[in-house]
Amino acid sequence: MLERAALLLALRQEDRYRVRAYKRAAWTVASLPEKVEDLARENRLEALPGIGPSLAAKTKEIVETGRLSLLEKLESAALPEKTSGMIMSAPALAFARELLPVVESFDGVYSARITGALRRGQAMVPCLEFVLACDISRAREAIKSYKHFHRQRWQGYCCHATHTLGVELTFHLAEKRDFIQTLWLTTGSREHVNRVAAMAKSNRGTELLRLGLDKEIVAEEDIYALAGLPFIEPEIRENRGEITAAFRGELPRLIEACDYRGDLHIHTDWSDGTAGIEQMAGAAAELGYEYLAITDHSRSLKIAGGLSLERLAAQIQVIKDLQKACSIRIFTGIEVDILPDGRLDAPDEVLAGLDVVVASVHSAFRQSKEQMTARICRAMQNPYVQIIGHPTGRLLNKRKAYEVDMEELLKVAAATGTILEINATPDRLDIDDNTARKAKAAGILLAVNTDAHSQTELANAALGLSVARRAWLSREDVINTASSRDVQALLQRKRTGGRR
Repeated sequence: MLERAALLLALRQEDRYRVRAYKRAAWTVASLPEKVEDLARENRLEALPGIGPSLAAKTKEIVETGRLSLLEKLESAALPEKTSGMIMSAPALAFARELLPVVESFDGVYSARITGALRRGQAMVPCLEFVLACDISRAREAIKSYKHFHRQRWQGYCCHATHTLGVELTFHLAEKRDFIQTLWLTTGSREHVNRVAAMAKSNRGTELLRLGLDKEIVAEEDIYALAGLPFIEPEIRENRGEITAAFRGELPRLIEACDYRGDLHIHTDWSDGTAGIEQMAGAAAELGYEYLAITDHSRSLKIAGGLSLERLAAQIQVIKDLQKACSIRIFTGIEVDILPDGRLDAPDEVLAGLDVVVASVHSAFRQSKEQMTARICRAMQNPYVQIIGHPTGRLLNKRKAYEVDMEELLKVAAATGTILEINATPDRLDIDDNTARKAKAAGILLAVNTDAHSQTELANAALGLSVARRAWLSREDVINTASSRDVQALLQRKRTGGRR
């Protein structure tokens, strides 16, 4: 119930910290070594990491009544007159996956797939789109009668509706034989679909924009073959050069989840995380990682429990002691604040003793473009700064990126051998796919990091990999695909004066 409450709060674009708190509490309760009922009865819930008085009371309510009043309130709220607009991909994807089995259970529906902008992995989507392989007349009636689909607008075999929770939905109904073609038609951008269709018509005389082809389409590869092209992955079907690259045989092999070997930006309960170093390392090991880096906040970020130099030294020793019994490599590190003038919140002699240094902006967001650019560039000139964390500072649906000359940042990153981060926090996804693609073109190595503050947030790597795929990145472009030994060498390269 706590996990579902987190999802509904995210769909309603509630405060990011409230959403995160519910997610963490759900994970904590689910992974307890003892019964939650015993903890509730003995009033020990508040002793759990990430669970304060409010969440303890809600957890106790679930234990004692089997209900959560907040969840009931969210699920029974009146349908808003206006929907919330663009939805972040993380809650959108979670809700879409929740809806899939519901839709597939409808009378006349044989199978269903997610399509549209969400299938392309866009950071923000206007609605959730589905393609249904179905008996169209029966599926139409099932959709019309479903109590949670309101304000239905039908255009032929396409239905636009608003879910009870205020989320916009689109259903594309297709006969079984037209299912794959409809999935292809609704996945790519209009420009991509039209260009490929024109090539298919020129190449084979096939009208891809019309359903009911003479040739049976069993996979999307068949569609691209009609256009004389190899398969193009959904994430890059944006008409941004992928068709020409495909025609020339120059499409990259996009990075995949199986390429990812470790996370280089993690927080623990030493600063503002909810789990200990050992717990985070254990969760990473369960995911099959070879390594992770502990990068708690530096001393100036007091609101996040930033580490004094003495506590940082103590943490380094703890990590060294834990390493002896740990199955994966734990890198020492820090997320050091880039101060307003570009200085770093830790002396060079301290940074030199760490395996991983992520430098990030956490204050003075309203500086001029010139000031912010000079600030970050000065940090990149430091030989011990290997990675710039969440480089634009944006928070989706909350805060725009700060003013910064990204072209200059890319130029300096390339010149200094500094890695740029794709921060996979659901409301960051920073840098975006367009900037990451420019970084690749400039020869800059990228890192896909979760900035996780709990074990469950390690799973957000999938969101960062989606950004990387949209940016045309291959495994060679992302440091996290390197082995434990190789990643150490890559991290040390800048310090020894090398470049990528």
